[in-house]
Parts: sequence; C-alpha cells; structure tokens
Amino acid sequence: MFGLRVPVISVVIGEGGSGGALAIGCANKNLILENSVYYVASPEACAAILWKSRSASNQATEALRITASELIRLEVMDEVVPEPLGGAHSDPVAAFPAIKSAIMATFRQYENMSEREIQLDRYQKFRKLGQFEEWVVRGADWRNVRSERAAASGVQTGAGTWALNEAEAAYIESSVNADEAWEHTLAEKAEWTNKPLQPPGLGRSGVMEMAVSMVEARRRKQAAAGSRSTYAAPAEAAKQEAAV
Repeated sequence: MFGLRVPVISVVIGEGGSGGALAIGCANKNLILENSVYYVASPEACAAILWKSRSASNQATEALRITASELIRLEVMDEVVPEPLGGAHSDPVAAFPAIKSAIMATFRQYENMSEREIQLDRYQKFRKLGQFEEWVVRGADWRNVRSERAAASGVQTGAGTWALNEAEAAYIESSVNADEAWEHTLAEKAEWTNKPLQPPGLGRSGVMEMAVSMVEARRRKQAAAGSRSTYAAPAEAAKQEAAV
C-alpha cells in the first residue's frame, strides 16, 4: 500500500483492531468517527499479556489510548468525523453524508499533488509517528513519577538533554560515553585476533536495556549454580567411599 500512487484515505467507523488496524493505517489520511476505537491489540488481550489477567482490561484501555480524541492528540488519526445524536449506528442515514463530506474534503487536498508527492506524503506521516515516554518505574507507579517529572525544574547534561536530577544526568552521560567508546573501538579495528564480546546491555536503551541485563545476569547465575552442583556430586561420592 505504501507504493500506491493515488491518495489512500481510511475511515474507522466502529472498531478497528488487530491486523486490520495495521492495514487500514497505511493511508495518507486516517479519519475516525468520534465514538470509534482503534487499536492493534484489544484491551483484554493487552491485559492478559502485561497484567497476566483479563480483569485488568480497564487499566489496559487507559494505557492504550484507543479513543478518537486520544488518537488525534497522538497524531495517529488525522480527523474526527462527528456522529449524529445517539451514535452512527442509531442513525446511519445521517452519518453517511458526514463521512462522505469528510472523505471528499480530504481527497481535495491531494488534487494538485503529483504521484511522487502523494507517496512521500504517506511516507512522512509514518516517519513522525512514535510518541512515547520511557523510564523504569518501581511498582508501576507511573502516575506519581510523571507528576514528579513534570513539576521538577530538572538539570541538563553536557549535550543539553533534560534529566530529572544530577544522578540521572550522570547516568545518561555514562551510558552515552560507554556507547561512544564501543563504537570508537569498533571503528579502529578492521580485524580482530581475538574479537571482544560486546558488554551485556551496551547499545540498548531504557527498559529494554534493564530487562535484557537482568535476564543475562539470571542466566549467568543459573549457569554458575549448575557448575557448582556438577562439582559437588563427585565430592559427595568421594566422602561416601571414604566412610565405607
């Protein structure tokens, strides 16, 4: 769909979900009825994956931001189409003209564009997607953490990146220094006699770095425990033989 040379306009008229949501999202403009929802994973599926229980679907719904107003704010959707009183399902005859009017108004924006410009417009729409916040929160208390960060005056790193406090700024600086040192080492060595292993977690960021490092630490601990048990077994056998 990204290669199409004509404008692609999608309209979510009820519930856009799963793989279909990804398909209709490959458009120059995405319109959505004001009471519709749009998501890739349903709140129930999201709750089952993240909270290990479908009963947490309310929390998942809030986190997913699936309503028309939230999707507009996050620039996933481009325009909300108003619905008649009671919703489009209660009065489809009144809803259809509003949908047609929105589609035609959107289509006219592309009348003077070339085929290449239309393709680039679609490409640029997806290049600007991806608003997110990422920090490690103990006990999933993200609301208080967000409020604390919003109220704090903060400090800046040497490169001007905002941080909550001096400790966080120092951590950011050290992480960047480690990444740059590794890239510099790789750039200097075309061939290795004994190629060094990349330190665990280096080059990853945020929650992923923490998660991967923890998994690797657990695996090393388990491997060490297995080695100790392997060496312990012959020792116990030797003691038994000596006792006999």
